[in-house]
Amino acid sequence: MHPEPMDELDRELETLQHKPMSDGSDDELLTDVGFMFDDRMEKVTCEFKYGRVSVLLSYVEDNPGFVQSGHYVWPAAPALCEYMEANFASLPRGHVVELGAGCGLAGLVFAQLDPSSQIIFTDHDPGVLKTIEHNVKMQSHREQAKCYTQSLRWGSVGAKEIEAIEQLQTNGKSRMTNLIVGTDVIYAREIVRMLFWTIDRLLANDGQFLMCSSFCYDEETEAEIDAMCTKYNLKRKIISCALPKGTRIQLFTRN
Repeated sequence: MHPEPMDELDRELETLQHKPMSDGSDDELLTDVGFMFDDRMEKVTCEFKYGRVSVLLSYVEDNPGFVQSGHYVWPAAPALCEYMEANFASLPRGHVVELGAGCGLAGLVFAQLDPSSQIIFTDHDPGVLKTIEHNVKMQSHREQAKCYTQSLRWGSVGAKEIEAIEQLQTNGKSRMTNLIVGTDVIYAREIVRMLFWTIDRLLANDGQFLMCSSFCYDEETEAEIDAMCTKYNLKRKIISCALPKGTRIQLFTRN
């Protein structure tokens, strides 16, 4: 199952990337968008299948309208799931964190691919975290990894929440996350700095960050990503790209 990107969605994303931000801090911006969506929106339950993996998922089926909604399955999530299933042998295992997890599809797929791993789903929207907990329970008939949810704000404002993630991992040791996954986590240039601050605090020295996007970034956003890679000594590799009508998957590793 792989929803087709919508022209209307593309236009909204383009508008958001160029929308002037408030005079407040970037951390305040993220807080504002984190609570825009209501977990009581009507949802459907569908089965997403990738090879031997089968995930039951509750999500909002309609047009997302407001582009940040984590209750909608964006095209990037199924695309990353297809990639992980086809390339599972090359992926690190153990401690896995999904950033901006939304409905949790990517993390749930990995949980079945490697039941010996630990999956921590993170998001800043409490309604989204409730949806993920519901979706995790729906997989109880299948063998899957241990799954946890954790509220997480990106950037330094989320430092205490990162400590909570580390406590869920091996006795609170830092940088123990072997694999970070994120789908459509960048929706504005101002988010990039906070996102990569968080990645740097979580990612193990030999870890991988897999990011899939459903839309093109503007030149300023691309430049900001490159700047953060330089700042945090990360190597950026484009694994696949079918934009503007498909998706793009990127891999980030430490140099």
